[in-house]
Amino acid sequence: MAAPAASDLVYIFIDYSNVTYGSQSNLRIANDVFNVDPNRLVITVCNGRKLGGVFIAGSDPPIDDELWVRALDLKFNVNIFPLTAGREKKVDTQLAVDMMDIIYSKNPGTLVLVSGDADFIIPLDKAKEKNWRIEIWSWSRGISNELKKFPYLSLEDHFKSFAYITEKHATDKRHTLEISGDIINSWKCKNEPIMECFRALNLLCQFYWEDDTTAHLYFDSESKLIHARDWLSKSYPDLLVNEPFLIVTMTESIMLVRD
Repeated sequence: MAAPAASDLVYIFIDYSNVTYGSQSNLRIANDVFNVDPNRLVITVCNGRKLGGVFIAGSDPPIDDELWVRALDLKFNVNIFPLTAGREKKVDTQLAVDMMDIIYSKNPGTLVLVSGDADFIIPLDKAKEKNWRIEIWSWSRGISNELKKFPYLSLEDHFKSFAYITEKHATDKRHTLEISGDIINSWKCKNEPIMECFRALNLLCQFYWEDDTTAHLYFDSESKLIHARDWLSKSYPDLLVNEPFLIVTMTESIMLVRD
């Protein structure tokens, strides 16, 4: 029997807990303030290729409910398990089942695993046997030796494109940019404009919501803050920038809609 025709589609499997819990040992960032945007993670690892499907498994409760609502809106296959004993085994089992289903039901394409866990070695070996191309994306501290036989990319080299930090900093007018406005209540994904700004400037996204309509954006230098302020002003001309306090007030005319 002839082998199935090769496909140019990419199927992405994300062990969400493995990604978020790796921040402490790899970046020295506490897990409870480290957030991963699934959509931006998918964009990063897909890298412009044709997407066949996304499968995400993780533990509940999510760090940010908005992330999961958006992931479902984007038609990602999401499975979240309660915080109980053995939950991570359930996460790995679910993702392994999803991988095997795709391996056997689709023409061989590219299988991307975002995890360093050795529990996935069996479906990965089966995928290789069936002529799938395989990529592993993982933190360098945490990848199993068994997975190192596959092409591997380090999350440390790319995390600024999909991660953000939500930790309140001491107020420093030189390094803090405030955005506010009642219109924020109507945004479907209110973190998106903030992440868009930091990503455009290749900066690690750091912010904290003071309340439902006010957020502080944090920078480690005044020059980076000014670049962000200028980027916001250029990208959204209706932003009001008050120079003395470096505060940005968002108005209805710059409401963002992300479908």
